[in-house]
Amino acid sequence: MIYILATTNVAEVLKVPVFIEHLMEYEGNFMEFMVEHYDNHKPDSDWNTDQKLPFINPPVVLMIHAQLPQITFHFEQIKEFKVSQKTTSYQEKDFSNTYLSRIFQPPRFC
Repeated sequence: MIYILATTNVAEVLKVPVFIEHLMEYEGNFMEFMVEHYDNHKPDSDWNTDQKLPFINPPVVLMIHAQLPQITFHFEQIKEFKVSQKTTSYQEKDFSNTYLSRIFQPPRFC
């Protein structure tokens, strides 16, 4: 019962007595009642009572609209270019002695 109340709109649960009363007035069995009222129901003489049945017109509590982005592919020809770079090596003579006593020192070898 706790699960039903947690996952179902309480207003729909409160309409159960109307459902039972309308079922008792119906001339036919339970399955015929369910098919007639819940399977693409057409307007008839008791249309107003039918609209008060639970889960006929449940209110929209939460509506989520999500749209996926449009995916397009664009291919370009890759342009190749070469970069020449000298290897740089560091020597201790290039730095002052104040860096030697600190924790963060420049790299000595690359």
